[in-house]
Amino acid sequence: MKRNIAAMGGSTLTLALSCLAMPAAAQTASAENEVTGGEIIVTAQRREERLLDVPISVSAFTSEDIANRGVTSLNDLQASVPGLRLVDIGPGSQRIQLRGISQYLGLPTVGNYIDEFSINPEGASGVAEVRLLDLERIEVLRGPQPALYGEGSMGGTIRYVTASPDLTRFSGSGLAEVSVVRDGSTGYRGEAVLNLPLATDTAGLRVAAAHERLPGWTDGVLGKNLNDQDITTLRAKLLVRPDDALSISLLGLYHNSEQDVKSYSLADRTTEQTVPSAAKQDYYLGNLVVSYDLGPVTLLSSTGYLNQDSRSIDDSVKFYNQLFGAPLLVNAVTDARGKFIRWAQEARLSSNGEGPLRYLLGASYSDAKVRGNIVGGGVSAIPGLAPEQLGVVFVFPSRITSKVLALFGSVSYDIADNLTVDLGGRYFRDRRSQTSAFALSGSPVLPAPLRATFDSFNPRVNISLKTGSSGIVYANAAKGFRSGGFNPATVLPATFGPEKLWSYELGTRQSLIGNQLLVEAAVYYNDYKNIQATLINNPTLTGTQNAGKARGPGVDLTFIARPVRDFSVTGTLGWNKVEYKTLSPDRLPGDPLDLVPQWTWSASVDYLPQLNDRVGLIFHADAGFTDAAQITLRNFAALGLDPIERSQSRVVANLRGGVSFGGLEVYAFANNLFDENRIINPSFGAFFEEIRTRPRTLGVGVKGSF
Repeated sequence: MKRNIAAMGGSTLTLALSCLAMPAAAQTASAENEVTGGEIIVTAQRREERLLDVPISVSAFTSEDIANRGVTSLNDLQASVPGLRLVDIGPGSQRIQLRGISQYLGLPTVGNYIDEFSINPEGASGVAEVRLLDLERIEVLRGPQPALYGEGSMGGTIRYVTASPDLTRFSGSGLAEVSVVRDGSTGYRGEAVLNLPLATDTAGLRVAAAHERLPGWTDGVLGKNLNDQDITTLRAKLLVRPDDALSISLLGLYHNSEQDVKSYSLADRTTEQTVPSAAKQDYYLGNLVVSYDLGPVTLLSSTGYLNQDSRSIDDSVKFYNQLFGAPLLVNAVTDARGKFIRWAQEARLSSNGEGPLRYLLGASYSDAKVRGNIVGGGVSAIPGLAPEQLGVVFVFPSRITSKVLALFGSVSYDIADNLTVDLGGRYFRDRRSQTSAFALSGSPVLPAPLRATFDSFNPRVNISLKTGSSGIVYANAAKGFRSGGFNPATVLPATFGPEKLWSYELGTRQSLIGNQLLVEAAVYYNDYKNIQATLINNPTLTGTQNAGKARGPGVDLTFIARPVRDFSVTGTLGWNKVEYKTLSPDRLPGDPLDLVPQWTWSASVDYLPQLNDRVGLIFHADAGFTDAAQITLRNFAALGLDPIERSQSRVVANLRGGVSFGGLEVYAFANNLFDENRIINPSFGAFFEEIRTRPRTLGVGVKGSF
């Protein structure tokens, strides 16, 4: 019996998908599975295999997991993924790191995909935000993924797999929710999903829409409940299967997120901001995927387009007045605007069949363009002292292009019935250019663009041993790569080179006690070289140079216990000790990487008993711990500023409970149950104040489906 993986509910799917691995799963947006004798068979790597046999470290969340937890973003799930850390300053300002590979500036260190399309930005933050609306699953692949993902995937890869249309049945769902945050305002959320078979078994359309008002809670001279946020997501997906061999999928997505005042706050949940720190991100995305089964092989083509706009306003008066040693300014406002356009084409050829030899070959090309402009202004607190004399009035336009060609592949061979060797690699060539100019007064004349080509070959070697029918042990070595770039015109060196990372991993995944306990564990060691260090020419202008090395071990652990059908317990643990080993302009030996917690853990309980044919109970509880972390710029000391700021450790607990009546659910929830008030992102440099945990939020909702 075959059916779509997203349509499978119940404990077996949740247990198995928690160890789902997709090193080549990006072949299709809707992997199929077959349940035979209680074992789940997947075609995630374009060949049928049990989930337990996939040799990679990964966390996965199904649509059922997302619904049970009531989460709307990956930020809400980060404590449940060993080694994952997100810092969210506001719309369009997420920084993401995996397994300790984290940087303050430069290109991303984690790959981000919607279906088959990379949405990585041309900066450390600013990735296109994804709401967890009508997803089939989320996959978080930990460790470098050079062969099949490559771009930005030094620490790992995050994939958002959207739900595909059901070609046989008209269906839909709707959700309405209202919430209130402590010391703040009221929020709401509405979602709707409609599935339309256009031609039975041949064509279908799936449409999803959501609007959210996240309630605000910070007060200040600008008003009360300043930091509320509006988020709108619209998505449509067309699927056409004229025969068993051909599949055509077209995804269209629009997203808008706006906040008039960012969530900076002091310990008493007030803010000293006197100028609205507005933030906005909106984008349009399209992804056309065509797959054709030729018998011995399957050919897949993916064409993607992203058009993204962003804006962020900040008042850095606290930073400048601390730098000057006196309150010389009333405000020092920067208004940053950017436009990012990416087009990408990828083609892959993968083998079919059950033979001992399996392979995948592919090529991709992407063309990215960024136009940005930062305008600085300020108001002096001293009569007769113009803000221009203090260096806070400036214009900083920039243009960036990146044209990336990649050739990649993997070959897997079964040496014996229980022993497999997998070799893969990616050749990566990035032709980049950058034009930028900085002027303290007037409009700068843009110079000729700087140009350079950065390339690398990034191999991966994997050996896996099946331990009977209960699991797998694997060893993995992979090289990650982050491209180089250019500094602003007045900063030397003009060009900085790429970073390199070798990661070595030993892991296992085992199903024990008659499939009632699943354990996944991995030990890894990262060797990180040519790290891009931050230079500070003046308080407004920064640059980059390659300097320093970092090394260290880490551990990931996940377990899922399901002693009875309706009850499950999940736990995760992450430990990371990657630290600098050499001196660099911004680090000393022994310094950790930016905002990387040494310890994380999480625990969750789900109890979903069915009382009779129509009535069931819903109960979910989870708690997540994130250790303290620091952000470090040792060269701040030369400016008389504190070179280290720290986030705070915290435990955030959530509850969700309700009753289901056939196709209707009524529920209540409490997020941050114990009202933890801790620093997530410290006040540092131009960050006006710290970002803190969202206060306790209580809410009720109703969800219906047909």
